[in-house]
Amino acid sequence: METIVVKQACSLNYLATMKSLAEDSPHWDFRWPMIDPPLPIEMRFPKLRLINHNPVPENGVLAGLAMGLFLQIDHASNGALDEYGDVVSCQISIKDQHRKDNFHTDYDSDDIVKILGILDPSWDPETMGGHFSHDNKEYPMIPGDFIVFDPRIIHAAKDIKTDRKRFAIDYAIRRM
Repeated sequence: METIVVKQACSLNYLATMKSLAEDSPHWDFRWPMIDPPLPIEMRFPKLRLINHNPVPENGVLAGLAMGLFLQIDHASNGALDEYGDVVSCQISIKDQHRKDNFHTDYDSDDIVKILGILDPSWDPETMGGHFSHDNKEYPMIPGDFIVFDPRIIHAAKDIKTDRKRFAIDYAIRRM
């Protein structure tokens, strides 16, 4: 699949609502990245799991909003996601200038794509950084836009230039 950017997929107020609920959640964990052997805590970052094949019960409201957001992204994609629909996972991550991302791949199946976007409606990628690097191309993380990409190709978040926390949501979607 070719990387696509779904422009203005949703209302910025919808993203702000999700970010606000995520900020208040007591269910964040620091298991990420999940590799063996585990990294020291200083090299990990927090994630909030919303969907793991099914909604995560303690995050049910956010999981429901995430499914609503997925439907908006799907609608705005003008058919690019028509063959996909099984949400394998969805989570929100937090990173800032102190957390350097690593280039990595996710999944080894050709029937899964990932979708990535920013929840902070006032995130400015030009001054705050955090662009998405995929297949030797950079994509600014513009609030309301979502990047659909092949997770088997090496990718990473570029450096964030601020202490402000960048809330990103990502989905893994399986072909139906």
